[in-house]
Amino acid sequence: MRTGDFETSDPPLGRCPTCETAIPRSDLVVAYETPDGWPRMLAACPACEVTVHPL
Repeated sequence: MRTGDFETSDPPLGRCPTCETAIPRSDLVVAYETPDGWPRMLAACPACEVTVHPL
């Protein structure tokens, strides 16, 4: 059985729109839906230390 061909950790939520740093799932602050039904997230950027909408 091969185990090295797949990713075992959670992928990042996205990148910071300010500094392009990858934002890990552990930095999720809140997930919500807009009134028109689109999912959105707010997360703390580990580099900027501000709350952003990951890209």
